[in-house]
Amino acid sequence: MTTVAPATAGMSPALLTDTLALTARHLRLMVRRPPSIMGGIVLPIIFAILFLTVFGRVMDRAGLDYPQYMMPAIVVQAAFFAAMSGSVWAAEDASSGMVERLRAMPIARPAPILSLLIGETVRSVVGCVVLIALGYAFGFRFSTGVLGVPAFLGIVIVATASICLPYLVLGYRLAAPEPAQALGGVIYFPLLLESTLFVPKDAYPGWLQPIVEYQPLSCVTEALRAVSTDGYSNVASTVGIAMLWMVGSLVVFGLLAPRVFGRVS
Repeated sequence: MTTVAPATAGMSPALLTDTLALTARHLRLMVRRPPSIMGGIVLPIIFAILFLTVFGRVMDRAGLDYPQYMMPAIVVQAAFFAAMSGSVWAAEDASSGMVERLRAMPIARPAPILSLLIGETVRSVVGCVVLIALGYAFGFRFSTGVLGVPAFLGIVIVATASICLPYLVLGYRLAAPEPAQALGGVIYFPLLLESTLFVPKDAYPGWLQPIVEYQPLSCVTEALRAVSTDGYSNVASTVGIAMLWMVGSLVVFGLLAPRVFGRVS
């Protein structure tokens, strides 16, 4: 007979064990799905090579060190790919009845959400390391010294979690993979196009520049540039603004995620 988890399951001391077990499941499934590897690692590599080879010389002639400018943007883009993949995983679990099975088991209530979040973050960090290695071949460097590397990776981890969590909420709420994937793109592309990921803010009309500069995607990307490029002005405030966006997302959607997960039927 199925044992129903008590209402206090979310406070279970087994939270870590449950989360790690479900994270291992998620990573195994991810490895068995080639599209997951494509979306998390291969596509960002293709984007990086295309941008750096096609636009690199043009931007160099314009006085912009394009590999140094572009690699943080590609890393943020890879985090968004991981987030959109996470929304599809969440939607599949919701539509297949997996969520109801997990809710009926004696496991910590936050564990399924945390496991998806950790799994996608792990994939994003692996992709980040691969992209940095590729970037070095094109001239990208951590000119800020040894401390720049852990600062960069730390921002990547927090950024990936803060981007993935809203997408997990979206996936659980829609409970259908195709709409989750489609709506994820609708959210992503306006943020991508109206940002400083690929071009400086000065390339936009004057009235649009404040929006472009302070939207979350731009702030995170600029924070990565600040900790990787020596001589970047206002490093502390740049990283601080990005952290406000990221922590705000984690708090808001961290409170919302268990509610949405609990209503999946």
